[in-house]
Amino acid sequence: MICKYCELIHSKDRSYHLREATRDLNSDFPRCDWHWRYVCDVCGKPRHFNGITWCDSAKKFLCLGCSRAHARGHKRVKGKFWVWDTFYVIECSYCGKWHPTLDRLEFLGEHPWQLHPEMLTAKRGLSDEKDLSKYGAIRQFFPEDYVVTDEMVGEAWDRVADLWFGGYSEFGDVNRQYVIDPAILRILGPVKGRRILDAGCGNGYLCRLLTKKGAEMVGVDVSNRSIELAKGFEKEKPLVIEYHVGSICNLSMCEDGTFDVVVSNLVLQDLQGVDKAVKELRRVLKPEGKLVFSIMHPCFSSPPVHGWVRKPIDSQRKEDWLYWRVDRYFDRSIEEWRYFDFLPTYSFHRPLSDYVEVLIKNGFTITDFEEPVPTAKAIEEHYREFGNDSDRIPWFLIIGATKQIGFC
Repeated sequence: MICKYCELIHSKDRSYHLREATRDLNSDFPRCDWHWRYVCDVCGKPRHFNGITWCDSAKKFLCLGCSRAHARGHKRVKGKFWVWDTFYVIECSYCGKWHPTLDRLEFLGEHPWQLHPEMLTAKRGLSDEKDLSKYGAIRQFFPEDYVVTDEMVGEAWDRVADLWFGGYSEFGDVNRQYVIDPAILRILGPVKGRRILDAGCGNGYLCRLLTKKGAEMVGVDVSNRSIELAKGFEKEKPLVIEYHVGSICNLSMCEDGTFDVVVSNLVLQDLQGVDKAVKELRRVLKPEGKLVFSIMHPCFSSPPVHGWVRKPIDSQRKEDWLYWRVDRYFDRSIEEWRYFDFLPTYSFHRPLSDYVEVLIKNGFTITDFEEPVPTAKAIEEHYREFGNDSDRIPWFLIIGATKQIGFC
Protein backbone atom coordinates (compact mmCIF):
# COMPACT_ATOMS: atom_id res chain seq x y z
CA MET A 1 0.00 0.00 0.00
CA ILE A 2 1.48 3.35 -1.08
CA CYS A 3 1.30 6.53 1.02
CA LYS A 4 -1.45 8.78 -0.31
CA TYR A 5 0.69 11.90 0.08
CA CYS A 6 3.55 10.29 -1.82
CA GLU A 7 1.12 9.52 -4.64
CA LEU A 8 -0.09 13.13 -4.72
CA ILE A 9 3.45 14.52 -4.83
CA HIS A 10 4.52 11.92 -7.39
CA SER A 11 1.66 13.03 -9.65
CA LYS A 12 3.45 16.40 -9.97
CA ASP A 13 7.05 15.23 -9.65
CA ARG A 14 7.78 11.85 -11.22
CA SER A 15 11.19 11.76 -9.59
CA TYR A 16 9.63 11.73 -6.12
CA HIS A 17 10.12 8.41 -4.35
CA LEU A 18 6.93 6.49 -3.53
CA ARG A 19 6.96 5.09 0.01
CA GLU A 20 4.97 2.32 1.60
CA ALA A 21 2.20 3.46 3.94
CA THR A 22 2.80 2.58 7.59
CA ARG A 23 0.07 4.57 9.38
CA ASP A 24 -3.73 4.78 9.23
CA LEU A 25 -3.75 1.72 7.01
CA ASN A 26 -7.48 1.08 7.37
CA SER A 27 -8.44 4.57 6.26
CA ASP A 28 -8.86 5.96 2.76
CA PHE A 29 -5.75 8.11 3.35
CA PRO A 30 -2.90 5.81 4.48
CA ARG A 31 0.39 7.59 5.12
CA CYS A 32 4.10 6.88 5.42
CA ASP A 33 6.24 7.94 8.37
CA TRP A 34 7.44 11.06 6.58
CA HIS A 35 3.87 12.26 6.10
CA TRP A 36 2.49 11.25 9.46
CA ARG A 37 2.24 13.24 12.71
CA TYR A 38 5.12 14.75 14.67
CA VAL A 39 5.25 15.59 18.37
CA CYS A 40 5.74 19.23 19.35
CA ASP A 41 8.62 19.76 21.81
CA VAL A 42 6.76 22.67 23.42
CA CYS A 43 3.29 21.26 24.15
CA GLY A 44 4.04 17.55 23.72
CA LYS A 45 1.12 16.99 21.35
CA PRO A 46 1.17 15.30 17.96
CA ARG A 47 0.34 17.41 14.91
CA HIS A 48 -0.13 16.74 11.20
CA PHE A 49 3.15 17.32 9.34
CA ASN A 50 1.66 20.38 7.61
CA GLY A 51 1.06 21.97 11.02
CA ILE A 52 4.46 21.63 12.67
CA THR A 53 7.95 22.97 11.99
CA TRP A 54 11.57 22.36 12.98
CA CYS A 55 14.17 24.74 14.41
CA ASP A 56 17.54 23.39 13.40
CA SER A 57 19.49 25.66 15.75
CA ALA A 58 17.50 24.54 18.81
CA LYS A 59 16.84 21.03 17.47
CA LYS A 60 13.18 21.36 18.46
CA PHE A 61 9.77 20.82 16.85
CA LEU A 62 7.18 23.60 17.26
CA CYS A 63 3.51 23.36 16.25
CA LEU A 64 0.78 25.75 15.16
CA GLY A 65 -1.32 25.02 18.20
CA CYS A 66 1.13 26.36 20.76
CA SER A 67 2.92 28.99 18.65
CA ARG A 68 0.72 31.82 19.93
CA ALA A 69 1.51 30.95 23.52
CA HIS A 70 5.25 30.58 23.08
CA ALA A 71 6.04 32.96 20.21
CA ARG A 72 4.38 35.78 18.34
CA GLY A 73 2.44 33.37 16.17
CA HIS A 74 2.24 31.95 12.70
CA LYS A 75 0.93 32.96 9.31
CA ARG A 76 -0.01 31.55 5.96
CA VAL A 77 2.34 32.21 3.05
CA LYS A 78 1.49 31.92 -0.63
CA GLY A 79 4.00 29.85 -2.55
CA LYS A 80 3.29 27.01 -4.96
CA PHE A 81 5.08 23.71 -4.40
CA TRP A 82 4.15 20.21 -5.51
CA VAL A 83 0.32 20.09 -5.32
CA TRP A 84 -0.12 23.00 -2.90
CA ASP A 85 -0.33 26.78 -3.22
CA THR A 86 0.26 27.84 0.38
CA PHE A 87 2.02 26.78 3.56
CA TYR A 88 2.32 27.94 7.15
CA VAL A 89 5.34 29.57 8.74
CA ILE A 90 5.81 29.65 12.50
CA GLU A 91 7.86 32.20 14.38
CA CYS A 92 10.27 30.24 16.52
CA SER A 93 10.35 30.91 20.25
CA TYR A 94 13.92 29.59 20.35
CA CYS A 95 15.72 31.53 17.60
CA GLY A 96 13.15 34.17 16.62
CA LYS A 97 13.13 33.20 12.94
CA TRP A 98 10.13 32.16 10.84
CA HIS A 99 10.26 28.46 9.92
CA PRO A 100 8.08 26.82 7.23
CA THR A 101 6.12 23.75 8.24
CA LEU A 102 7.48 20.28 7.45
CA ASP A 103 5.67 19.89 4.13
CA ARG A 104 7.46 22.95 2.76
CA LEU A 105 10.74 22.03 4.47
CA GLU A 106 10.75 18.65 2.73
CA PHE A 107 10.23 20.38 -0.63
CA LEU A 108 13.19 22.67 0.15
CA GLY A 109 15.37 19.76 1.25
CA GLU A 110 15.43 21.14 4.80
CA HIS A 111 13.27 18.60 6.59
CA PRO A 112 15.11 17.50 9.78
CA TRP A 113 15.22 13.91 8.49
CA GLN A 114 16.94 15.19 5.34
CA LEU A 115 19.41 17.31 7.29
CA HIS A 116 20.17 14.68 9.93
CA PRO A 117 20.09 11.06 8.72
CA GLU A 118 20.43 9.86 12.31
CA MET A 119 17.04 11.48 13.05
CA LEU A 120 15.51 9.51 10.18
CA THR A 121 17.02 6.30 11.52
CA ALA A 122 15.67 7.01 15.01
CA LYS A 123 12.40 8.43 13.63
CA ARG A 124 13.01 11.41 15.90
CA GLY A 125 9.84 13.44 16.47
CA LEU A 126 7.46 10.92 14.94
CA SER A 127 4.26 10.25 16.86
CA ASP A 128 3.79 6.63 17.88
CA GLU A 129 0.09 6.75 16.92
CA LYS A 130 -0.85 4.06 14.44
CA ASP A 131 -4.15 5.49 13.27
CA LEU A 132 -6.54 8.40 13.79
CA SER A 133 -9.47 6.42 15.21
CA LYS A 134 -9.39 8.51 18.41
CA TYR A 135 -8.73 11.84 16.72
CA GLY A 136 -11.21 14.68 17.31
CA ALA A 137 -13.04 16.60 20.00
CA ILE A 138 -13.87 14.95 23.31
CA ARG A 139 -17.64 15.05 23.72
CA GLN A 140 -20.11 13.29 25.94
CA PHE A 141 -23.85 13.34 25.31
CA PHE A 142 -26.61 12.89 27.88
CA PRO A 143 -30.29 11.89 27.58
CA GLU A 144 -32.64 14.78 26.82
CA ASP A 145 -34.24 14.51 30.29
CA TYR A 146 -30.89 14.77 32.08
CA VAL A 147 -30.96 17.72 34.49
CA VAL A 148 -28.15 20.26 34.35
CA THR A 149 -28.71 22.83 37.07
CA ASP A 150 -27.55 26.42 36.98
CA GLU A 151 -25.16 25.53 39.79
CA MET A 152 -23.59 22.82 37.64
CA VAL A 153 -23.13 25.27 34.76
CA GLY A 154 -21.62 27.87 37.11
CA GLU A 155 -19.23 25.39 38.67
CA ALA A 156 -18.11 24.17 35.24
CA TRP A 157 -17.29 27.72 34.16
CA ASP A 158 -15.56 28.38 37.49
CA ARG A 159 -13.13 25.60 36.58
CA VAL A 160 -12.26 26.98 33.14
CA ALA A 161 -12.62 30.74 33.68
CA ASP A 162 -8.95 31.57 34.18
CA LEU A 163 -7.81 29.63 31.11
CA TRP A 164 -10.73 30.76 28.96
CA PHE A 165 -10.51 34.45 29.72
CA GLY A 166 -6.72 34.30 29.82
CA GLY A 167 -6.90 34.24 26.02
CA TYR A 168 -9.01 37.41 25.81
CA SER A 169 -7.85 40.85 24.81
CA GLU A 170 -9.84 43.92 25.84
CA PHE A 171 -12.12 43.00 22.92
CA GLY A 172 -12.68 39.37 23.90
CA ASP A 173 -11.47 36.55 21.67
CA VAL A 174 -11.08 36.81 17.89
CA ASN A 175 -14.58 35.50 17.18
CA ARG A 176 -16.15 38.11 19.41
CA GLN A 177 -13.91 40.92 18.20
CA TYR A 178 -14.17 40.31 14.46
CA VAL A 179 -17.40 38.37 13.93
CA ILE A 180 -19.99 38.56 16.71
CA ASP A 181 -19.56 41.95 18.35
CA PRO A 182 -19.57 44.06 15.16
CA ALA A 183 -23.02 42.61 14.40
CA ILE A 184 -24.21 43.15 17.98
CA LEU A 185 -23.00 46.76 17.95
CA ARG A 186 -24.74 47.42 14.62
CA ILE A 187 -28.01 46.12 16.03
CA LEU A 188 -27.62 48.04 19.30
CA GLY A 189 -26.92 51.36 17.59
CA PRO A 190 -26.02 54.30 19.84
CA VAL A 191 -25.86 53.20 23.49
CA LYS A 192 -24.97 56.47 25.20
CA GLY A 193 -27.22 57.05 28.20
CA ARG A 194 -28.92 53.66 27.92
CA ARG A 195 -29.13 51.23 30.83
CA ILE A 196 -28.00 47.80 29.60
CA LEU A 197 -27.88 44.38 31.21
CA ASP A 198 -25.16 42.01 30.04
CA ALA A 199 -26.82 38.66 30.76
CA GLY A 200 -24.02 36.14 31.09
CA CYS A 201 -21.24 38.71 31.14
CA GLY A 202 -18.25 36.41 31.78
CA ASN A 203 -15.24 38.53 32.70
CA GLY A 204 -17.12 41.70 31.76
CA TYR A 205 -15.24 42.65 28.59
CA LEU A 206 -18.46 43.67 26.77
CA CYS A 207 -19.61 45.63 29.81
CA ARG A 208 -16.38 47.59 29.66
CA LEU A 209 -16.62 48.20 25.90
CA LEU A 210 -20.20 49.45 26.13
CA THR A 211 -19.45 51.58 29.20
CA LYS A 212 -16.75 53.35 27.22
CA LYS A 213 -19.40 54.09 24.59
CA GLY A 214 -21.55 55.79 27.22
CA ALA A 215 -23.84 52.99 28.42
CA GLU A 216 -24.76 52.33 32.06
CA MET A 217 -23.89 48.65 32.50
CA VAL A 218 -24.94 45.85 34.82
CA GLY A 219 -23.34 42.41 34.39
CA VAL A 220 -24.69 39.09 35.67
CA ASP A 221 -23.04 35.70 35.40
CA VAL A 222 -23.66 32.32 37.00
CA SER A 223 -19.91 31.74 37.47
CA ASN A 224 -18.42 33.10 40.71
CA ARG A 225 -14.91 33.07 39.27
CA SER A 226 -15.96 34.96 36.15
CA ILE A 227 -17.47 37.72 38.26
CA GLU A 228 -14.35 37.79 40.44
CA LEU A 229 -12.32 38.46 37.29
CA ALA A 230 -14.78 41.14 36.16
CA LYS A 231 -14.63 42.85 39.54
CA GLY A 232 -10.84 42.67 39.40
CA PHE A 233 -10.89 44.76 36.21
CA GLU A 234 -13.35 47.15 37.84
CA LYS A 235 -11.12 47.57 40.88
CA GLU A 236 -8.06 48.17 38.72
CA LYS A 237 -9.77 50.69 36.42
CA PRO A 238 -13.15 51.76 37.86
CA LEU A 239 -15.89 52.30 35.27
CA VAL A 240 -18.86 52.15 37.69
CA ILE A 241 -20.07 48.80 36.34
CA GLU A 242 -22.35 46.80 38.63
CA TYR A 243 -21.71 43.04 38.75
CA HIS A 244 -23.78 40.20 40.25
CA VAL A 245 -23.38 36.45 40.57
CA GLY A 246 -26.59 34.78 39.50
CA SER A 247 -28.45 32.86 36.85
CA ILE A 248 -30.20 34.74 34.07
CA CYS A 249 -33.08 32.32 34.71
CA ASN A 250 -33.60 34.10 38.05
CA LEU A 251 -32.66 37.78 37.97
CA SER A 252 -33.95 38.50 41.45
CA MET A 253 -31.34 41.26 41.86
CA CYS A 254 -33.02 43.25 39.04
CA GLU A 255 -36.38 45.02 39.29
CA ASP A 256 -39.08 44.87 36.63
CA GLY A 257 -38.71 47.14 33.62
CA THR A 258 -35.35 48.67 34.53
CA PHE A 259 -33.27 48.15 31.35
CA ASP A 260 -33.44 49.75 27.95
CA VAL A 261 -31.51 46.85 26.45
CA VAL A 262 -30.49 43.33 27.41
CA VAL A 263 -27.53 41.81 25.58
CA SER A 264 -26.58 38.16 25.97
CA ASN A 265 -23.48 36.98 24.16
CA LEU A 266 -23.11 33.22 23.50
CA VAL A 267 -25.04 32.25 26.62
CA LEU A 268 -28.49 30.89 25.76
CA GLN A 269 -27.11 27.72 24.13
CA ASP A 270 -25.41 26.92 27.45
CA LEU A 271 -28.67 26.99 29.44
CA GLN A 272 -31.16 24.18 29.85
CA GLY A 273 -33.95 26.53 30.95
CA VAL A 274 -33.97 28.85 27.93
CA ASP A 275 -37.70 29.59 28.36
CA LYS A 276 -37.16 30.71 31.97
CA ALA A 277 -34.26 32.88 30.86
CA VAL A 278 -36.23 34.65 28.11
CA LYS A 279 -39.12 35.25 30.54
CA GLU A 280 -36.73 36.89 33.00
CA LEU A 281 -35.01 38.96 30.31
CA ARG A 282 -38.41 40.23 29.19
CA ARG A 283 -39.41 41.06 32.76
CA VAL A 284 -36.42 43.32 33.39
CA LEU A 285 -36.81 45.17 30.07
CA LYS A 286 -38.67 48.46 29.80
CA PRO A 287 -41.69 48.62 27.48
CA GLU A 288 -40.38 48.37 23.91
CA GLY A 289 -36.95 47.50 25.30
CA LYS A 290 -34.66 45.44 23.12
CA LEU A 291 -33.09 42.02 23.59
CA VAL A 292 -29.99 41.29 21.49
CA PHE A 293 -28.39 37.87 21.80
CA SER A 294 -25.89 35.70 20.01
CA ILE A 295 -25.75 31.91 19.97
CA MET A 296 -23.71 29.28 18.23
CA HIS A 297 -25.61 28.71 14.99
CA PRO A 298 -27.94 25.75 15.71
CA CYS A 299 -27.87 24.58 12.10
CA PHE A 300 -24.13 24.02 12.02
CA SER A 301 -22.30 24.18 15.31
CA SER A 302 -24.35 22.10 17.71
CA PRO A 303 -26.12 19.06 16.20
CA PRO A 304 -25.03 15.75 17.76
CA VAL A 305 -23.66 14.55 14.41
CA HIS A 306 -21.62 17.23 12.74
CA GLY A 307 -18.15 18.27 11.70
CA TRP A 308 -15.87 18.84 8.75
CA VAL A 309 -15.21 15.87 6.55
CA ARG A 310 -11.46 16.13 5.95
CA LYS A 311 -9.03 13.98 4.03
CA PRO A 312 -6.95 13.30 5.99
CA ILE A 313 -8.92 14.07 9.12
CA ASP A 314 -6.09 15.94 10.89
CA SER A 315 -4.96 18.16 8.00
CA GLN A 316 -4.56 21.90 8.62
CA ARG A 317 -5.10 22.76 4.95
CA LYS A 318 -8.33 24.38 3.81
CA GLU A 319 -8.40 22.40 0.57
CA ASP A 320 -8.50 19.17 2.60
CA TRP A 321 -11.64 20.31 4.44
CA LEU A 322 -14.16 18.97 1.94
CA TYR A 323 -17.59 19.76 3.38
CA TRP A 324 -19.50 20.20 6.65
CA ARG A 325 -21.63 17.28 7.75
CA VAL A 326 -24.92 17.78 9.63
CA ASP A 327 -27.26 15.03 10.78
CA ARG A 328 -29.77 14.48 13.61
CA TYR A 329 -30.47 18.22 13.58
CA PHE A 330 -33.89 17.81 15.22
CA ASP A 331 -32.50 15.83 18.16
CA ARG A 332 -32.44 18.08 21.20
CA SER A 333 -29.30 17.10 23.03
CA ILE A 334 -27.19 17.88 26.07
CA GLU A 335 -23.49 17.88 25.48
CA GLU A 336 -20.49 18.00 27.78
CA TRP A 337 -17.63 19.31 25.69
CA ARG A 338 -13.98 20.21 26.03
CA TYR A 339 -12.24 23.04 24.23
CA PHE A 340 -8.54 22.28 23.76
CA ASP A 341 -7.29 21.23 27.22
CA PHE A 342 -10.07 22.90 29.20
CA LEU A 343 -12.19 20.98 31.66
CA PRO A 344 -15.69 20.18 30.34
CA THR A 345 -18.61 22.60 30.21
CA TYR A 346 -22.19 22.10 29.07
CA SER A 347 -24.04 23.03 25.90
CA PHE A 348 -27.58 22.37 24.69
CA HIS A 349 -28.51 21.80 21.09
CA ARG A 350 -32.02 22.77 20.08
CA PRO A 351 -33.35 23.56 16.60
CA LEU A 352 -33.46 27.19 15.50
CA SER A 353 -37.26 27.09 15.63
CA ASP A 354 -37.08 26.60 19.42
CA TYR A 355 -35.41 30.00 19.83
CA VAL A 356 -37.91 31.70 17.54
CA GLU A 357 -40.87 30.08 19.29
CA VAL A 358 -39.66 31.04 22.78
CA LEU A 359 -39.32 34.67 21.68
CA ILE A 360 -42.81 34.76 20.17
CA LYS A 361 -44.33 32.97 23.17
CA ASN A 362 -42.81 35.52 25.53
CA GLY A 363 -43.99 38.60 23.69
CA PHE A 364 -41.02 39.58 21.54
CA THR A 365 -41.03 40.80 17.97
CA ILE A 366 -37.95 39.76 16.02
CA THR A 367 -36.39 42.79 14.35
CA ASP A 368 -32.87 41.63 13.47
CA PHE A 369 -31.42 38.37 12.23
CA GLU A 370 -27.73 38.14 11.24
CA GLU A 371 -25.35 35.32 10.34
CA PRO A 372 -22.09 37.27 10.59
CA VAL A 373 -18.83 36.45 8.84
CA PRO A 374 -15.41 38.04 9.36
CA THR A 375 -14.20 40.53 6.80
CA ALA A 376 -11.67 39.51 4.16
CA LYS A 377 -9.09 41.60 6.03
CA ALA A 378 -9.79 39.77 9.30
CA ILE A 379 -9.50 36.40 7.55
CA GLU A 380 -6.17 37.36 6.04
CA GLU A 381 -4.81 38.66 9.35
CA HIS A 382 -6.16 35.74 11.40
CA TYR A 383 -6.08 32.96 8.84
CA ARG A 384 -5.43 30.26 11.40
CA GLU A 385 -8.63 31.12 13.29
CA PHE A 386 -10.86 32.00 10.31
CA GLY A 387 -9.30 30.80 7.07
CA ASN A 388 -10.46 27.19 6.93
CA ASP A 389 -14.15 27.56 7.60
CA SER A 390 -15.56 30.94 8.65
CA ASP A 391 -16.30 32.09 5.09
CA ARG A 392 -17.97 28.77 4.24
CA ILE A 393 -20.61 28.32 6.93
CA PRO A 394 -21.99 30.64 9.64
CA TRP A 395 -20.81 29.66 13.09
CA PHE A 396 -22.89 32.27 14.90
CA LEU A 397 -26.39 33.72 14.82
CA ILE A 398 -27.35 37.15 16.16
CA ILE A 399 -31.00 37.96 16.88
CA GLY A 400 -32.54 41.26 17.92
CA ALA A 401 -36.06 41.34 19.37
CA THR A 402 -38.27 44.09 20.82
CA LYS A 403 -40.55 43.66 23.84
CA GLN A 404 -44.17 44.04 22.76
CA ILE A 405 -46.34 46.50 24.67
CA GLY A 406 -49.47 45.07 26.25
CA PHE A 407 -48.43 41.44 25.86
CA CYS A 408 -49.95 39.17 28.51
